[in-house]
Amino acid sequence: MKITDIQVNQLKPPEGRAGGRLLVRVFTDEGIVGHSEGSRGLGVFRAYLEEMITPLLVGVSPLQPRQIWEKLALGTGERATRLPSQIVGAIDVACWDIMGKAAGMPVYALLGGARRTEIPLYWSRGNGWKKEPEEMLEEIQEGYEKGYRAFKVRMDWRDYRQDSDPVKDMAIFQKCREWLPDDVPLGFDANCGYSVSTAIEQGRQLEEMGAAHFEEPLPQYDFPGLRQVVDALDVAISTGEQEISAWRFRDLMMLGNPDILQPDILNVGGLSEVVRVFEMAVVNNKVVMPHSPSLGLNSLASLHAYSTVTNAVRPHEFSEEFTGPVAHVASLFVDPIVPENGAIKLNDRPGLGVEIDEKALADAIIA
Repeated sequence: MKITDIQVNQLKPPEGRAGGRLLVRVFTDEGIVGHSEGSRGLGVFRAYLEEMITPLLVGVSPLQPRQIWEKLALGTGERATRLPSQIVGAIDVACWDIMGKAAGMPVYALLGGARRTEIPLYWSRGNGWKKEPEEMLEEIQEGYEKGYRAFKVRMDWRDYRQDSDPVKDMAIFQKCREWLPDDVPLGFDANCGYSVSTAIEQGRQLEEMGAAHFEEPLPQYDFPGLRQVVDALDVAISTGEQEISAWRFRDLMMLGNPDILQPDILNVGGLSEVVRVFEMAVVNNKVVMPHSPSLGLNSLASLHAYSTVTNAVRPHEFSEEFTGPVAHVASLFVDPIVPENGAIKLNDRPGLGVEIDEKALADAIIA
């Protein structure tokens, strides 16, 4: 089996939204097509395809995703490619999809077998920086009505907006925490928005209110500061969604020592690399709780990998904010895999377990 072509297309967004997801397809001479989703914008992705990826991979077997990962992420003897991890990750996920389809096995079986195929999700809502507590509570209540029984509120700060409004941040968390039943977990995500001292102050309040975890308290590059926060607090500190390789996770664990690792399957470089992160987490007795909240192909790939980790007991993140309603995403597939009662169940079909509806795809492509 050889790769014959790689294409990326932009799909229609839900009504009233701008943008639209990128669908990546890797074609083969045996008619098997691997699918994933891309990032970085259509023009950027196509430029990488035309200038570097397609010339390197056409004629190569897709049944060697780790070798393809090395070729794209690290370079070959003739060419130092070193492509961005999000670009590499999209190609990698599509190749694993092909692998599963060629073998007639779900991806989780190729990775050693699933510990469980039904995985709980937590309902994640963001943009807290521009919302009042009552607004965030309404969105948490929406998730509760849909059957979710674990939650996270995100402030969506950035590292350049340090300590902008910690009082309101905590008011948002408190409002939601007081409404939710005591046995329903609620996490808090600062999205890199605090200094060390403020993170410790906020963390102590979160401890008192019973936060399930405290995510990205500091800018993602401040590993020594993270160690100070981790050492000062009892609440579980989580981070890692922005890390771009297993090597970065190694450094994160050695220097920052967070309690929970949160690899994003696209940011870290695909299935091949997220598996390495999970293996390091097991060896170092670290909790894993992936970032990859948007329903679709990449989230399914993340769930396939997560399902194989025996000690992975935390819910997987989920949000409709970035893709639109579940029904919009599901319309692209013949028999979609969608959340039910706050959980998602992987099937035993080959690859990622979903089949693209070609008619729906033709109608959805806008570029």
